[in-house]
Amino acid sequence: MEKVVEGATSAYLPRVEEKVRVRKSELEEIKIKVRTNPEQVEEWFDREIDKLQNINLKEMMKNATAGI
Repeated sequence: MEKVVEGATSAYLPRVEEKVRVRKSELEEIKIKVRTNPEQVEEWFDREIDKLQNINLKEMMKNATAGI
């Protein structure tokens, strides 16, 4: 079991680290824009909210388990 966890960690860790870097960069840009361009920040929040509202968890789980 330990080898399975190690394998999964080594496979997915680089992807997760990249997502963290991208998200951090995005948030830093938004932080600057809060003062310089609040309308753009509001639009960003609207897009993020839309993403969450449009998530289909049943479909996501179906796709994730399709090969199992």
